[in-house]
Amino acid sequence: MLNIKIPEKEHGSRLDRCIRRLLGHINQSLLEKFLRSRMILLDGKKTKSSVKVSFGQVLNYSHKIRFERSDLVTKINEKNLTYYKNLFKRIFIIETSEYIALNKPSGLSVQGGSKQRFHIDDMLKCISNDNISLKLVHRIDKDTSGLLLIAKNNKTAKKFTSYFKERKIVKTYLAIVSPSPNDDMGIIDLPLSKSGSKEYQRMLVDQNTGKRALTEYKVIDKVGSRVALVALYPKTGRTHQLRVHLEYINAPIVGDNKYRGLSEVYMSFHNFPEHKKLSQIKWKPNNIKNLQLHAYSIRIPENKTIIAEVPEDFKQNLKFLGLKLPEKLHDIFI
Repeated sequence: MLNIKIPEKEHGSRLDRCIRRLLGHINQSLLEKFLRSRMILLDGKKTKSSVKVSFGQVLNYSHKIRFERSDLVTKINEKNLTYYKNLFKRIFIIETSEYIALNKPSGLSVQGGSKQRFHIDDMLKCISNDNISLKLVHRIDKDTSGLLLIAKNNKTAKKFTSYFKERKIVKTYLAIVSPSPNDDMGIIDLPLSKSGSKEYQRMLVDQNTGKRALTEYKVIDKVGSRVALVALYPKTGRTHQLRVHLEYINAPIVGDNKYRGLSEVYMSFHNFPEHKKLSQIKWKPNNIKNLQLHAYSIRIPENKTIIAEVPEDFKQNLKFLGLKLPEKLHDIFI
């Protein structure tokens, strides 16, 4: 077995992420297999990938394991480096001594994968330096736009992870849905579980074995029963939670090609205000490239609210549909 000491900058990190940073990339399923078979140990003991490591602990691993060194295999070329630096300038919101806030565009993944050329993780490598260890403290879907917090050290990452776990952070999302929900406000309390293969995975409402998922929502504006602008507060953080919950109450998010609900959207030309041509309303989710879901704001316990401006395509869709976006939305779930 080979040994490597956990450095101070990795104190409080998850074991699987620490391994990748210290030794190189490895597929998660393989990593789990090596942990189960004791080919990777922590202080000579079998452990789980999610355990938090401490400064001074010793990571033991078999010489037979092949890690892909990021500095050799996935080296970021000069063209991509320029792209990431420009991207960071474009999506930057605010920076403090503890965190950086970004306004992620729809279509950009937070983490890399086999089909992802660009992602936030790689961008963080481009803007990091030896004195700052940038860490993701939460995630949003690739197709969801909006607010993403990046911790600047392990201490802050641990604090924010605790805030999210203990529900001390209020996250507000905005969504254009069609049809409108039957009720103008409510709480959706439906457990969720994963179904299908990794490539075609969906989240389903599962009353028997699902994990509890809780979403509060409020209709901000609507055009009859056809379409509405909805504010959402996910009190739990399940995968695709907002999308599945809204589909289940038959108010799916416009532009969602996975959770479409039961309705045919915009098939009626009646009761839509401020449109000179009725033919303009022939607009369905399949014609929209972007999921109309935006992570609008986060309020942290220090009574600080961070806001990610609504993207231009979202604003244009609101204008087209005659929906209005009021001010001070970040206070809607106080």
